[in-house]
Amino acid sequence: MNKIENISFENNSNNKENVISLLKNEKKSLPTHYLYDDLGSKLFEEICNTEEYYLTRTEQQILNAHALDILKEASPLEIFEFGSGSSKKTKSLISKALKQKKYITYFSFDISTKALKMSYDQLKQISKNLDVQLIQGDFNNDICRIKKSKRKRLYLFLGSTLGNFNNNVAVNFLNNVAKIMNKEDSFLLGVDKVKDEKIINMAYNDKKGITKRFNKNILKVINKEYKLNFNENNFLHNAKFNLEKSQIEMYLESTVEHSIRLPNNEDLNIGKGEKILTEISRKFSEKTLNSLFRKANLSIIKSYTDKKKYFSLYLLKTKKYLFP
Repeated sequence: MNKIENISFENNSNNKENVISLLKNEKKSLPTHYLYDDLGSKLFEEICNTEEYYLTRTEQQILNAHALDILKEASPLEIFEFGSGSSKKTKSLISKALKQKKYITYFSFDISTKALKMSYDQLKQISKNLDVQLIQGDFNNDICRIKKSKRKRLYLFLGSTLGNFNNNVAVNFLNNVAKIMNKEDSFLLGVDKVKDEKIINMAYNDKKGITKRFNKNILKVINKEYKLNFNENNFLHNAKFNLEKSQIEMYLESTVEHSIRLPNNEDLNIGKGEKILTEISRKFSEKTLNSLFRKANLSIIKSYTDKKKYFSLYLLKTKKYLFP
């Protein structure tokens, strides 16, 4: 397997202070990226295969149906994927790209070592003309350390991961992508759209309970990282669509009154029924997306969707090169 390049700049002291601050807030929360350790990444792959989780298979259908047009528009020599996971969805796109170009370099960028290894395993046997590069880092904190390319590059951010960001973080991320794009580069973004909230709620509450395990796993990660004493049996998985904010909100809800010892040796009391927010997943309207793209200096070249309009892919370019 190719060597993993770690570009992450970690400040454990600041991370610890951030976790303490978030847990001491009246509305408690934990940083979402702690959901995606090696086990969390594996569980998320399982979630993507559940009957209820429409996002992955819908996006895959759109990608399969429009891959040739996307590649015609972007004509990349390199494909760079943020939060690549196992790269399963991208495999067909890469295979089609190799039929058009003699050589393709694919950059798999993810926070999880396990996900990067899964990505390599998915792609290593496609072709000897495919160069797979593995980069470990956080796409919010480490994007400034990604080098611009001298070759035509297609950036990918699929799976509606953008929905995990609040508006300010989303604009900041898109702005950062725009900054590393050259004139010839393109950016393919996958987003989940507004729809019947029953369908949305079911996607985050699967019958097999995989999402519940995925959510509770964050406590094991936090315990290990900061030597805390969370007991996952004291919490229920709670995921519900917030209509006003147009987002799923995933919580861990305490079933008993208890306390935990924080990294600063302070006791934190958690009441029965008190909730800790672990993730949001926003569902986008065209109006919201157009506002985000405008603020990030990005322009839509083409968009693709499914028959039910559950999900959309947007092919974007940075405006600084489109308009003099």
